[in-house]
Amino acid sequence: MPDTSPARVLEAALANFRGELTVADASTRSGLPLRDAEDALRVLAADYAGHLAATSKGELIYSFPRGLVKPPETRLSRRVGRALLKVASGVVRFVVRAWVSVVLVGYALVFLAVLVALAFRGGDDRDSPWEGVGVVLRMIAEALFWTFHPFSPLALRAGPSSGIGFARHRRVPFYERVNRFVFGPPSAKIDPREREREILAEIRRHRGRIAPGDVMRVTGASREEAERLLLRLVVDYQGDIVVSEAGVITYTFVDLRTTSDRADRTDRAGVPAPVWHRPVALPPLTGNGAGSNLLFAVINGFNLVASGFVLANDLTLERLTAIVTRVAAADPTLAAFPLPAVDGIPLALGAVPFAFSLALFAFPLLRLVRRRGEAQGVARQNGWRGVLRQVLGHSPAKVEYGRDELGRAWEAASGRAAAESELDAAVRDLGGTVVLRDDGALVYQFDVIGRELEELLAQRSAAGDEEAIAGRVVFSSADEGSGIREGSRRTPMAESVPERGESPVARSAAAPPAVVEGGGGTRPEKLLLEEHRDPVEFLDRLMAESERRRRD
Repeated sequence: MPDTSPARVLEAALANFRGELTVADASTRSGLPLRDAEDALRVLAADYAGHLAATSKGELIYSFPRGLVKPPETRLSRRVGRALLKVASGVVRFVVRAWVSVVLVGYALVFLAVLVALAFRGGDDRDSPWEGVGVVLRMIAEALFWTFHPFSPLALRAGPSSGIGFARHRRVPFYERVNRFVFGPPSAKIDPREREREILAEIRRHRGRIAPGDVMRVTGASREEAERLLLRLVVDYQGDIVVSEAGVITYTFVDLRTTSDRADRTDRAGVPAPVWHRPVALPPLTGNGAGSNLLFAVINGFNLVASGFVLANDLTLERLTAIVTRVAAADPTLAAFPLPAVDGIPLALGAVPFAFSLALFAFPLLRLVRRRGEAQGVARQNGWRGVLRQVLGHSPAKVEYGRDELGRAWEAASGRAAAESELDAAVRDLGGTVVLRDDGALVYQFDVIGRELEELLAQRSAAGDEEAIAGRVVFSSADEGSGIREGSRRTPMAESVPERGESPVARSAAAPPAVVEGGGGTRPEKLLLEEHRDPVEFLDRLMAESERRRRD
């Protein structure tokens, strides 16, 4: 069945549209009522990266310069691709965790056994090619000893690191440390709702009146993304778009201010910190201590050398079996017989572990090569946050900055000088413009942010605290001595039982609203609890009365 919601109806009507339109234009094109057309426009503007503009008459203009085209990061193909990549990466990581952890150590043990067998096969012949095996094994053993013995500067310690020692990663399993060595440290888990919670907290902090600059302040998003987020929040949280006489667009969320009388509406604990107080850090290369990384490098290097040795000497499983059999038989006469002829290349102990060991070294090296680019990306993010701080971190807002001033803010936050293209891109993302003054100086202007802040200050000062007050409690289930739960409904009076086929809401809507006489006259919002001992019935009547008053 086709979706007949206003947003989908308008989307079908604007299938080939590109440009600007008002609510009346959308209503005419789609046949939707004005209210539905307005709501649908907000949904489409949030979904398709639309823009808002205000006229001198206070009319909103919705702009879709690229048509109804989803932003690249929200397109279905991108989302499916990211999901498939995430699944494939998860499967590969799961397999490699088991493979690397077991096979890395397993191959090392197998190669040690083979090399010991080959060393015994060499006998007393000092010209034997195997006499160096004992020397290799001794070097490995000494390297491990001098690395991990208690007095070594690289020894793993149980406590915090001091001097040039390293702390033991007791809580990280062995397989996880191997996985970090190969693939790098796991990404930090991010709550997908955290950003929305921060925006909602910012809305309540600013008395329900915000602009894109407030969203940018707590999220670090560009102005275009902040506008798209606000349009979606207007739809999801019953907000409204306000156009001032000066043509400034702000967003109002009165319903989000409502809180209980007992709540602290000025609570500062929930105030989100500005994004520039949370600089981006370059993740570590592996996340392991130096001792763990050295251990894995030694074991993998040993496997690489041993498998290369097997490949160079054509030691297939058949030939290795013959060697081990002769050693176990302890019969010197068998050494005179030649080994089986070479048939193919050694796979199990040659090509496979050789390629595997190369890959284990390749992944960290590739990450090391890419690290410079990642560091530049982190610097750009921090530089952007430094510009945000310079422009949005002052009240009243300063609307004009020189290139040197923003450049210093970028450099202070990122640790490197900003390129001209980077500054220009940051200014565009903030909604600013580049202006050449009459004296020849190139400056950045943020008039829109200045006008928005001025308008918001006026709106917030005019917003009364009564908007946030939920009102007096007229009924509490605690007064009945029991909580609200299934089967707790009591009907002590015959007239409290609804007739068959009659809903409580319909019955209560037909009944006259109860009033209470007070010092200021009648108060229709205060129903007499004494007339309705049944909590559920009372709440039904209260909701019906509220709905009636809202319609009136």
